[in-house]
Amino acid sequence: MQIADNFAYVVPADYLLHTPEKPFCYDETCPCKEDQEAISQVAASVADGLITPAEAADLVAGRGI
Repeated sequence: MQIADNFAYVVPADYLLHTPEKPFCYDETCPCKEDQEAISQVAASVADGLITPAEAADLVAGRGI
């Protein structure tokens, strides 16, 4: 197998810890854990029955669902 030599490998240098889809990160000391707007959105999802309280705790802890 021959690989062309006119390609450049791209390695992302920055990894976004916080995005609109993922407002909480894994860092327990990060201020995202105190973002009241994001926390209220998670609480609303629990109240609407979209996620369980345990899933909400995992989400805020940065562990995802």
